[in-house]
Amino acid sequence: MIRKGVLYVAAIYVFICLAAASVAGADMQEMEWKEVGRGIRDSDLQTVAVSPDNPDLVFMNSFNAVYRTTNGGKNWDEVLSFRGTGKAINAIVITPSNAKIVYAATDDGLYRSDNTGMKWEKIFSAVGDSGKAVLCAAVDPEDPGVIYVGTGAGLFFTKNNGKDWKRGRNLPSDSSLYFIAVDRSNPHIIYAAADKGLYKSSNSGGSWERILKTNFNAEDRASQDDPDADEIDEIKIENRIQSIAIDPSDNGTVYAGTSQGLMVTADGGSTWKAISSLGLGSRDIRHIAINSSDTGHLYAATGRGVFRYSKSTGTWDELYKGIISPDVRYLAFASDTRNNFPSLWAATKRGIFKSLPSVSVSAQQNIALRNRIKETEERLSMFAHEPSIGEIREAAIIYAEVQPGKIEKWRKAAAHRAWLPDLKFAYDKGNDWQSSTYFYNYKGEEKYRDDDITRGDDSGWSISLTWELGDLIWNSSQTSIDVRSKLMVQLRDDILNEVTRLYFERRRLQIELLMSPPGDTKDRIEKDLRLQELTANIDALTGSYLSKRLGNTELSARR
Repeated sequence: MIRKGVLYVAAIYVFICLAAASVAGADMQEMEWKEVGRGIRDSDLQTVAVSPDNPDLVFMNSFNAVYRTTNGGKNWDEVLSFRGTGKAINAIVITPSNAKIVYAATDDGLYRSDNTGMKWEKIFSAVGDSGKAVLCAAVDPEDPGVIYVGTGAGLFFTKNNGKDWKRGRNLPSDSSLYFIAVDRSNPHIIYAAADKGLYKSSNSGGSWERILKTNFNAEDRASQDDPDADEIDEIKIENRIQSIAIDPSDNGTVYAGTSQGLMVTADGGSTWKAISSLGLGSRDIRHIAINSSDTGHLYAATGRGVFRYSKSTGTWDELYKGIISPDVRYLAFASDTRNNFPSLWAATKRGIFKSLPSVSVSAQQNIALRNRIKETEERLSMFAHEPSIGEIREAAIIYAEVQPGKIEKWRKAAAHRAWLPDLKFAYDKGNDWQSSTYFYNYKGEEKYRDDDITRGDDSGWSISLTWELGDLIWNSSQTSIDVRSKLMVQLRDDILNEVTRLYFERRRLQIELLMSPPGDTKDRIEKDLRLQELTANIDALTGSYLSKRLGNTELSARR
């Protein structure tokens, strides 16, 4: 009955949720990724920028080069190369009000192209090695002559198209800046993510104030789904703000993507709180993107894929379909009015991907979908012989030896240890003897002889028992157990999140192969290999539990 319930829920998840909203409403309930990297020499990509006027004009960069496509990713051309220089290209930026003007933030300074990447010139290079490295850049959405750059030595800005540059005040000169966001509704307001926290300027970069520390307290990042979060401050965790997103519908709402989760403020930075990580496969958020036509959702690039956050439900779901690289670095939306849906671009460690809605379901089709549930349940019964998610999670816990009861055993053992005394046992044994000497006269005759010879043995033993009365109240071993328990809880959560993600991704792929078998042989082989890869990944976390169960089932069937 439990397994049948799980299958029923899976059917609801895969099919009914597709009808929650129309594509025209930009609620991307189901998304399919397609790799569009033809002509790109590099696979490890960093950032992507889409023209606000032309969704087919896209720029993307690796550490070595900047690439451009003018046909939506069908072909790419290399328009700027740093190969062999030993210096990296860190980011690419398109001017919001003029897509012909493109900027490349590099270790050698800021480069600009006024003709969509055909020709480049360096317009900024600060003094000193750290200042020369431009890590990020941003352009005023209304005035293209106002440019901001983040370097390894603070922030610099120009108001005359790069002729003169000034340093932002009240920003640490020894702090690196990783991200800059300009408020589109009020360009005088700017946010900058630095080593030492998140900074805000209300006067176009003239002066700054810190509104969020980098290593904020555990209470700031505590969330409802993490009951142990308020205790994590005992363990030093490095945190870094990696991305900033301003809500298009409310400029007072700002999101900060950090290496330890997502933070949000509703009052322009005065107060912050952590957003729930329920359903989020990784808290390492590299970049955030918000679609202006669908502000009810937020998209995050993480080390374990692309995830979407729903403001209404407070939960995350993974947009996994078709993307082969879980290591995602950057996201960018492009509105495509011809197809009436927004495309989402993703720069990853293994190439560039573009999203396309895999299914277009209108509200009128809900009834037809519900009628298919019965048929779906019958098909899903084909997986009834496979272990449930509960069994897989239990196997992962046992294999990793992170059972919750293990911590309790440690505590009981430490408590019992306090009642045991220190036992010392000693034993010693000795021998003594004595004999007389002989005396002779000068003639050699024996004069005197002492036959008094004695021998003796002695031995002894002792036992001592001691207690430390203070250990009966508080055992010093408890402190070590507390630290280890926190690490174990974190490790167990990571393992369970990963094995759950793999399990349901594998199940979704099985359903896809069952309901929509690919007609192309190459596509079929790729999906079969992906299924084997997911099975192997689950086996790696469970000690081959899944394969053993599947093998036992096949053996029983043959008998």
